[in-house]
Amino acid sequence: MKDSAGGLFIELTRMRLLLLRYFQRRQARPRRVLSTHARRDYEIMTMDKRKKTKLAKKGWKVGSVADFLDLSAEESAYIEMKIALSEKLKARRIRKKLTQKQLAKAIESSQSRVAKMEAGDPTVSLDLLVKSLLVLGVSKKELGRAIS
Repeated sequence: MKDSAGGLFIELTRMRLLLLRYFQRRQARPRRVLSTHARRDYEIMTMDKRKKTKLAKKGWKVGSVADFLDLSAEESAYIEMKIALSEKLKARRIRKKLTQKQLAKAIESSQSRVAKMEAGDPTVSLDLLVKSLLVLGVSKKELGRAIS
C-alpha cells in the first residue's frame, strides 16, 4: 500500500481498471454499444439460469463487474471511456504501421508511456490519449464514436 491517500487512490483505481478489463475480456459482450446500465443488465442476464440458481444456493452472489468493484456509474463510465480510447489508439497505431517508439516521437513522449497508454494504465490522462489519437489522424467523429 502507498503512504499517501493520493497514492492509495491511484493504486485502487489501477486495481479496479485491471479487474474490469480482465472480466470484460472474459465475458461475451454484444458488438453494439450499450450504456453502462444496459451492459450491466446484459452481463447479469447472460449467465445460464441453472448456473445462477446453483451458485446462489451455495451462497455466491451474482452481479456485474461494477457491482463487484463497487463502482459508481460515473467511475464505470470513466474507466470504459479510457479503455475504449486505449484500444482505439493501439488499433490506429497498428493500422498506420507505426511502432510504439515512432508514435512516442510524434507525440514527444517515451515508448514506455505509449505502452502504458495502450494498456489502459490509470496514470495516463485522458488528454494525452486524445492528443495521441489526433496525432494519428483520428477525426473528431471517430473520437466521439470511440468514447460513446
